[in-house]
Amino acid sequence: MKKLLPAFPLFLLRNLLLAFTTIILVAGSAHAQVLGNNQHANEVRHYPEVSETFWVKIQEASHFLQPPEGAGLRPEPRKAIQLLAALELERARLNAYELVLLYQYYGYAYLVQENYDKAIEYYNKVLQQSPYMPVATEAQILLTLGQLYSVKNNPKKALDTMLEWTEYVDQLRPEQSYTFATLYYQLGDNRNSLLNINQAINRQQAAGKIPSEYWYLLQRELYFDREDYQNGLVALNNLIKHYPKAQYWKHLSYVYKLLKRDTASLSALETCYQLGGLTTERDLLGLSYLMLKANTPYSAVKVLRKGIYTDKLIEPNAKNLKLLADALRAAKYPKESLAEYEKAVQKSHNADLIIGLASAYLANEKYKDASKWARHALKTGPVKRTDQAYLIIGQAELELKNFDEAIHFFKEAGKDARSKKPATEWISYAEIEKTKIPALKATR
Repeated sequence: MKKLLPAFPLFLLRNLLLAFTTIILVAGSAHAQVLGNNQHANEVRHYPEVSETFWVKIQEASHFLQPPEGAGLRPEPRKAIQLLAALELERARLNAYELVLLYQYYGYAYLVQENYDKAIEYYNKVLQQSPYMPVATEAQILLTLGQLYSVKNNPKKALDTMLEWTEYVDQLRPEQSYTFATLYYQLGDNRNSLLNINQAINRQQAAGKIPSEYWYLLQRELYFDREDYQNGLVALNNLIKHYPKAQYWKHLSYVYKLLKRDTASLSALETCYQLGGLTTERDLLGLSYLMLKANTPYSAVKVLRKGIYTDKLIEPNAKNLKLLADALRAAKYPKESLAEYEKAVQKSHNADLIIGLASAYLANEKYKDASKWARHALKTGPVKRTDQAYLIIGQAELELKNFDEAIHFFKEAGKDARSKKPATEWISYAEIEKTKIPALKATR
């Protein structure tokens, strides 16, 4: 599932950099109060004032972490950490709120360096100073720690920390609901994961915004995991609508197939093909078979020809050439079908393949070749349907005016119940045609 998630450390760092501006703005306040309907809504905290000496030093470290706008300077967390280390040597003389700010800046500096272990260490030191900090600061630290535990692949710790954070806020933003969804998913709690991803998506949509592709991917995964294909289709169609990719059309085709919606399945797979999403022999042959089943043989011909001769993704072996030949025949291109059969037989002497070649000769009115190759198939054997071979020989000999020979093979074909009816009809026709011969001779 992790492949469905974005590159989280960069995503996290960007969010925390934004959050740090708020930290600096409240740093000089002696009292802070969070309003809302959470457990700390009416809590008023008192904590010591920050000394002027400490404030000057901490601001100097701040400038290395967030250089003034327009100065053209890059953050230098290493220099900030050097200044903070000097301050930490004097921690015995610092009050509780000054320690909060010191550890908070430490944590942020390590965060900028992507040293998440040290960032976690110092943010936990911030929490150890509670309640000597603004409620908003404590809430932000809990949120940051939760995200950092997630980055460190500790979803249980991340979830516990972020659930504690929810006691400080009135409502989650959609992206925070998504974070909860991913944590529950990693812990195997798909039920709560689905509840949270649905909340994230619904709120994002209600705000007139398009949810992230990753959100829909997780939602799709969760619905299909519980075999709720109808709701899974909604997520999948949203992916196709907002993030159109060939792979989503392919998955849509698969789902429609599960739901026995063959026409919709084929249509989705054709779209995937048009988008370049079918690049393996198996996929292309699968599409061709579906097209033949849907009675659109010429579409199958185009896919097979391109796959075999242009893109060279389909091996031109006897089986695949026969499939192309059959598709051409069904599309009523007998000459082209015969050419493919001839190529196929050169690669294999399978008796049933030879029967196909004989049938192609018959369709092209090459009756001697049709009779010869059908007889050859019977001698080569084994043949799955000898009755069909007999019918081909019978029809070819009939066209050659060899009526007794034709009737003989039609009788052989009629011994198989599957061909009894057509064989009987052909015998009747051959006998009628045979009686016309003396009359024709008499008129000459």
